Amino acid sequence: MVKFSNKPNVRGIRRVAEDANYKSKLIGRDGRLFAGLISTRVTGMAYGIIFAFVLVLVIPLLVKLFGG
Repeated sequence: MVKFSNKPNVRGIRRVAEDANYKSKLIGRDGRLFAGLISTRVTGMAYGIIFAFVLVLVIPLLVKLFGG
């Protein structure tokens, strides 16, 4: 004989709710990361150009001047 229950499957509902909560947090985290990267792209490129300028021009010039 098959027994039927009128109790809800709380464990299954809780598992699905936790999974949906986790996935929504991942999507939100990804969106915030992308927004942060977009907002700092100009300053990041400027820092990169300045750093490349220092490595390519200033350091060899200092070595040449001080006879290294």
